[in-house]
Amino acid sequence: MASTIFRVQSHKFSQDNIHTTLVCSKCDEVFSKEFPLALEGQTIEFKCPVCGVPGEADIPYKSAEEREEFEEDFEETEEEEGGEDFEEEY
Repeated sequence: MASTIFRVQSHKFSQDNIHTTLVCSKCDEVFSKEFPLALEGQTIEFKCPVCGVPGEADIPYKSAEEREEFEEDFEETEEEEGGEDFEEEY
């Protein structure tokens, strides 16, 4: 088990990834890393890209409210795109 912790300083969700800014507890350097959305809410082990020490980070997850907003936005986008395609074809 890794003894170094990478603290999440900030994060942003996209449709496919989680963009994170992390801080290494060993070298105190700040770095950015992307994780697949499938790893949301998990603890992941990897090496610090600055000092190379192995460590772990707790990947953030969307709250229920954020997830609901994202799903609503996605449904609205599908409806808008679907309606335009239908009108263009016929």
